[in-house]
Amino acid sequence: MDLGIKGRAAIVTGASRGIGRETARQFLEEGVRVMICGRNAETIEKSRAELAAQTGGEVHGVVADMTQEADIARLVQSAQQTLGTVDILINNAGQMYSGRFAALTDAGLKEQFETKILGFLRAIRLVYPIMKAKKWGRIVNIIGGAGKEPDPYMFGSGITNSGLLNITKSLSTEFGEDNVLVNAVCPGWVATNLWQRNAQGLQQELGVKSEEEARRLAARKNSLNRFGKPEELANAIVFLCSERSSYITGVSLNLDGGRLKGLW
Repeated sequence: MDLGIKGRAAIVTGASRGIGRETARQFLEEGVRVMICGRNAETIEKSRAELAAQTGGEVHGVVADMTQEADIARLVQSAQQTLGTVDILINNAGQMYSGRFAALTDAGLKEQFETKILGFLRAIRLVYPIMKAKKWGRIVNIIGGAGKEPDPYMFGSGITNSGLLNITKSLSTEFGEDNVLVNAVCPGWVATNLWQRNAQGLQQELGVKSEEEARRLAARKNSLNRFGKPEELANAIVFLCSERSSYITGVSLNLDGGRLKGLW
């Protein structure tokens, strides 16, 4: 299927590994020109070079911390200067803030808020006028299922994720007349570095002795009885940015193997 986005320009945040990197790769395979960012200079340059070698596509990298307003402004400015425009924004940077209420701290919640709520909004605020002027744009926010189905263990993430779902829906209505489509993807457990960083906490939550046992129990919570793969998430993200999704906006797509049992 021709997705109709060859030559478009995309920003993918948090793209040095995992879902972000795989999304960037698939964009490049579709002929999209891509700007990726991450917080570590060495890691982002390594990812950029590997993506260029794998795909032969045009990919650039910028060091940017999405909790910092100045970094976000520099990222968008770099994309405009290097790519000439911005057609697509993938708000992927973030972290899983897991743990029950007793583990929640003001500092942790503030960092989560800065990264996901303000970080996403700041990036959108800068790219929307560019998209509006062309009457074409795609924004996809990578959120998480805890915003839809509260989980005591995902208390911190649930607070910010529910806010991002509201933002996605609200902006899809406001931006729709300009043909700027705003959607969200809500991952479940995905086999990435993020899972590994949270494995110990999940072991404690589930009362098991090993990371492997925690992984098995977590996987059993979804209908497919396994973790997702980054490429499976990227497949949907890239589709939502294509011409084939031209009548889809305001959607929050659950990509969790059937983990959430609600009706939306």
